[in-house]
Amino acid sequence: MTYTPLDSESKSIIESTLRRFVAESYDLGLRRARLSQSPIDYLSCWPVLAELGILAAPFPEELGGLGGCGSDVADIVQTLAKGMLLEPFIESAVIAGSILADGTNAVIRQELIEELIGGSCISILLGARGGLPDALRCERTAAGYAVYGRLAVVPFAAQADVWLIAAVDAESGNPLILRVPRKHATAACQHFQLIDGLPAGDMLFDGQVMPESAVWLEGDSAKRALDMARTRAVSAYCSDAVGVMASLVEMTGEYLRARVQFGVNIGSFQALQHRFADMHIAYVEARAIARALARSIDDGTAGDQAWLRFAATSVIERAAEKIGHEAIQMHGGMGLTEEFGVSHYNARLVAVTRMLRTWVGPEMAPLDRDQ
Repeated sequence: MTYTPLDSESKSIIESTLRRFVAESYDLGLRRARLSQSPIDYLSCWPVLAELGILAAPFPEELGGLGGCGSDVADIVQTLAKGMLLEPFIESAVIAGSILADGTNAVIRQELIEELIGGSCISILLGARGGLPDALRCERTAAGYAVYGRLAVVPFAAQADVWLIAAVDAESGNPLILRVPRKHATAACQHFQLIDGLPAGDMLFDGQVMPESAVWLEGDSAKRALDMARTRAVSAYCSDAVGVMASLVEMTGEYLRARVQFGVNIGSFQALQHRFADMHIAYVEARAIARALARSIDDGTAGDQAWLRFAATSVIERAAEKIGHEAIQMHGGMGLTEEFGVSHYNARLVAVTRMLRTWVGPEMAPLDRDQ
């Protein structure tokens, strides 16, 4: 499968389009208003993203996409991060889309991808974070596969139309991926909101039977697809964090220039200048490692580069903590208020770094020992 980068003109058009979309649809007041609704509509802008063609970005041209280049997807995610998107672009189009693109049934694969790109179907990958799908196991029965296991903090599980269930065959020990329409599958799910307002749920599979025809990938094909999806997930979440950091650095710089104390702008105080410089350095380092990981996808080496996933997550975690902390400190008490964007961006950073850690999984063990 060939992934091709967008030309400079197309990238410029997409960037300006997304900036306008974020400004019109994801003003902080509008986002807070959506989260205050009951029930919350997490998909109200999904058709808009489909109409703009953004849902096609993670797919190669041969599958009807815009090219699927990792660097282009990273740029899109960074631009959308300013609005702290409530729709499952990363979870569905990027992560689940990667699994769909590797499917061996060309006819069904094309149908599913066209539905996703058109905005009429949302697919979510279950049970694949942190490496091989050891959270779920499946046992062969006369009717197909019985799935057992628990999953914690699954984003957008209730909003999905199709579940891509990654599990381990209890008999062979090989990984496999089952494709099941959610209306045909039952699983106990406890729903809740994450700190950034996005939906998630803890899920329990207790022997639910999936038909034999539900097998999407198995064996080495499933393992390769899951590894690539894992790298794309880490890359996307890193880019999301970098986009949020950019907003925090920009907001903090504007505040330091505007806030007057003792008759001068507080940005003239040397101590705050040094702290702001450290914030900016942390952001630049995070942006650089996120770009390196995205480029590794384009080079076709991402599946073998566990060290780069670890390095990116480590740098992003530390930069997020630094930038989030300093942004709140330099804004003072107003940085913690619901009415001001800093608190929302900081909450998003917390959620993204936790999600990153679950995707990287055992690779984070060296960092945990160092701490």
